Amino acid sequence: MALELYVWGPAFGLDSIEPECLAAIACFRYFVPREDWTLIASNDAAISPAYRLPALNHKGTWTSGYTDIVSYLAKHGNLSVDDDLTPLQRADSLACASFLATRGSGLLAMSLYVSPRAWTEITRPAYSTLLPFPLTWTVPPAIRAAAIEKAEHLGIGHLAAEIDEQEPPASGPAETTSTGFLRLRDRLGPSRTMQPEHTAAIRFQHFAEDFFSVLDQLRGDKKFFLRDDDKPSSIDFLALGYLQLMRVQTPHAILKNALERSFARLAAFEKDMRSLELGHELPWRDPAARGTLGLIGRFAEGSLDAVPGVGHGWRKWRVGGINARAQGRDDGDDDVRDPSQLIIAVGGAVASLAALGAVALFRALAPFGASTHRFEAAREDNKSGLHQFGEIGSILHGLPVWEQPKSFANRKDTVYKGAAVDVAVEVTALPGEPPRRDMYAVDESDYELPDRAD
Repeated sequence: MALELYVWGPAFGLDSIEPECLAAIACFRYFVPREDWTLIASNDAAISPAYRLPALNHKGTWTSGYTDIVSYLAKHGNLSVDDDLTPLQRADSLACASFLATRGSGLLAMSLYVSPRAWTEITRPAYSTLLPFPLTWTVPPAIRAAAIEKAEHLGIGHLAAEIDEQEPPASGPAETTSTGFLRLRDRLGPSRTMQPEHTAAIRFQHFAEDFFSVLDQLRGDKKFFLRDDDKPSSIDFLALGYLQLMRVQTPHAILKNALERSFARLAAFEKDMRSLELGHELPWRDPAARGTLGLIGRFAEGSLDAVPGVGHGWRKWRVGGINARAQGRDDGDDDVRDPSQLIIAVGGAVASLAALGAVALFRALAPFGASTHRFEAAREDNKSGLHQFGEIGSILHGLPVWEQPKSFANRKDTVYKGAAVDVAVEVTALPGEPPRRDMYAVDESDYELPDRAD
């Protein structure tokens, strides 16, 4: 039965988007005959019991991770890449692999995943082309969350600030002294004039240079990391996978520039390793169709993994139990496949949903102590005045400013023409008030009254 290698698919012009997948592809291409293996871009870590790519399926036995795959093939006689290494060389190989998996993966996480511009412009679109809908909603955010955690674990997560933001131009008139002269700006040192983004870029470059310096010293003047002959070792392919992704052009190509400008020997090593792939075509094979139910199941798993307080217990129960069965340890560790883990996960999911519902209800309520205003529409039989304008008219009608002045019925004014004009104003009093009669004498000389014929 042929070896089946499952990896993440191509991206950035490379054979894969993941460094260990690139290393496994390069190693198989160089050492394993093409007819003995197939390459499948599944883009689904759930294909492996360990939920990790690259994954090798050999006669129903699954092995995940580049180092474990190489060890498995060497144990079964399918690959003899590190057989002739000395104990010292094996120790150096393990140390270099650990260094790449920690510091190298952290730098890649900063460059491709943690940086907001790199994530939105190149990395997230690459995953969108590899994954079917609706997995594009769950898988890429989970991968980025793991990358951010990895960068923070190394103490470099705070360096993710963008470095291309410009300082806003100064606005307003120039400051002057009390005598009218322009006030000169204070002379600041370099550390005070630089923006935080520039400082973060410089610190990130220092991390990158330290990483490349260690790799360059380990390789020295040899053709490969551990040998000076024409046969590469497994660590050479692993270093190739990381260096290939570090040379990807990103919005802030700090890793690429540091590698090509300051470490020419490592850049030449990456180029020489890629030349070994010439003339070796990859045995690509299309992955099996997942189906609608499979996509829904994977989407549900990704959604459950993202629930706070539930995802960790769910992953521990799921991955741990599958690993126990895969290794023939069904009785296994009680802490791995304990049924209480599933109960905790389900209970946590229910509690989280209840908490979300409570928060939504609380935000919908009015603030405590605030008065409640209620507006009703006008009645059907009252369409006069402002009521005819519907609800807005009803609101305005209730305001004091819109109250109409009270009218006085049976009011009669009489004007008499003569030498003296007496004006009598008869006003009917309101109910409950005694009638009053006021007389006002008006002198005719104060007014010009035209003659009117009766």
